[in-house]
Amino acid sequence: MEKKKLFIIFIAALFFALCPVASIPCFANEDEPLPIVIGDPNPGGGPIYYAPALIPIQAVYYPALSTIIVNFLYDLGSVSLEIENLTTGEYSQSSFNATQGLHPFMISGDEGVYEITFTLSNGRVYIGSFEIE
Repeated sequence: MEKKKLFIIFIAALFFALCPVASIPCFANEDEPLPIVIGDPNPGGGPIYYAPALIPIQAVYYPALSTIIVNFLYDLGSVSLEIENLTTGEYSQSSFNATQGLHPFMISGDEGVYEITFTLSNGRVYIGSFEIE
């Protein structure tokens, strides 16, 4: 049992030692991906409370790439996307066909509070926000 532990420690040490040399991805010096919580601000109607609906959009900001990766859980049709840095005023907008899968969106990566808005062709809106420090 002791030899097995030593072998695992040796392999781990070897991996971390070779990491910068062998171009193996190292995440120790990279910023961690930042999940963006997407909310559904659409009015629900009356005083009846319903279980929350599945939000078909997931998003993560990757600081090393200055990119937001958006995952559409199913085909949403035509979508208008707005990304605004509320601190600096930087603004970008695009319209596209949101097919199921991952879609990258590059931003400047400047510090500030960002708001991301998805408007579907049926008028439904989803909003998320995150901060880059």
